[in-house]
This record gives sequence, C-alpha cells and structure tokens, in this order.
Amino acid sequence: MRFPTLVLAIILISLTLPVVSSQPIKVEEISNYVIDVNVSGDGVHVKNVITLKNTVDKPLVPGIGELRLQKATPEKIGIIPIPFTEKRSAIKVEKVKAYTDDGRNINVRVIYKENYTVIEYQIWYPVEPKGELTFVIEYFSPDMVEKGILFKDVSFPVGADVDIRNIEVKFNSDWNLVYVENTRGAIPAKHMTFFTAEFSILPLPNVGIKWSVTFWTAVTAVAFVSAVFIRLRTKTKEGEKGEKSD
Repeated sequence: MRFPTLVLAIILISLTLPVVSSQPIKVEEISNYVIDVNVSGDGVHVKNVITLKNTVDKPLVPGIGELRLQKATPEKIGIIPIPFTEKRSAIKVEKVKAYTDDGRNINVRVIYKENYTVIEYQIWYPVEPKGELTFVIEYFSPDMVEKGILFKDVSFPVGADVDIRNIEVKFNSDWNLVYVENTRGAIPAKHMTFFTAEFSILPLPNVGIKWSVTFWTAVTAVAFVSAVFIRLRTKTKEGEKGEKSD
C-alpha cells in the first residue's frame, strides 16, 4: 500500500517547484515624464519630455508608440456649464515634432479618431540594457483650451501601456491659475489620469473648486431669484392698484 505515500511525495515535490507566471515580462517603463502646458490667447503649446527605461539586461528598440489626446469639457446651456456633466472629444493638433534629447529626429504622424487624437511616433534607436532614452514630443493645439469670457479650461488624459513611475505637469498662462487637479504622481500601465487646470482673468484664489461652475451657477441663481422677486413685486403692485380702483 504505497500509493498514498507516492501521492504525498508528488504533492510535496510540486509545492517546491517554481511557479511559472502567465504574466508578460515588463521590458520597459517610463521612469520620468514632464509635461509643460503653456496656455495663450491662440491656444495651447504642449511639450512632453519622456524618459523611457529599459528594464531588462538586453538591448531594446522601443519601436512604434502612441500619444493619445482628448479633452473633457462640461455640457453647457449657452455659455453656462452644467455641473457634473462631461463631454469628451478629439483635439486638433499642429506643428507636431519629436526628437531625442541629443537631437535625433523621430518620425511622427497624427491620426484623428471619433473622440480622441493619436500622435504616433517611431523610435528605432536602441536603448542599452538597463539604460534610458529621453525624447520630446511637442505640439500646438488651437482648441485644447475651453475659452470663456472670464475663464479658460484645460483638461487632458495621460496614460500608457507601460508603468509611468513619475509624472509632473506644469501649467502656465498669462491669466491667473485658479484651479488645478493633479500635477504629479504615478500612473500604472493601462490606466489613465486626467490633468485639469482653470485660469481666470479675475484674481480668484486657488481653493480647490472649479470657479467657472461655481461662478455661473451663482449668477444663474441670482438671476432666477431676482426674476421671481420682480415678478412677485409686480403682482403685488397690480393687486394694490386693483384695490384702489375698487
């Protein structure tokens, strides 16, 4: 009766064997990602400085990559944004260029999808084992910023098929920065984070609220209350005139 002993031995041996993972080996990651966003009266100039790290002990050629662009804006009634609503759309890009930090050109092309834009880039330069390659992608967008009378809004996503270990977004404008959501952090592979900033011609403090929504909601509320007050006052005067005529 050695069968149970044999089964037990097989079980013990199987527990000591290494587990073969079905997960693909990660050969690269973005170790650092800096985005400079400059908002002007004409549009937005964006400069992406991306450092790609080879995580294995063999040379790596990155190949074809994508930068996906999209803007998120609230639905509106006229010029008044509706709170807690969102519309996502592609953005127009111009003057696209890409190059490595040592001046080598990178081929790029722009592809417009239904509700997002793709900047496709090709890197055929090898990255040494455990080494890094830093490259830059610049573009100008005339419609990336949502313009209003008193406010300007910029909102865009960042994500990648690889881990982004460290990302920092810098917003600049000649208007006052009155709201910002997400400026630095890390983004896991195949995840996306939206980075948002709001500027105003008014000297409003950055206290963690979107002033455009708050401002126009307050204006709408005041206008509604004023209209109701005027209506009630008119009815009261009409009633008083009727009583006097009687």
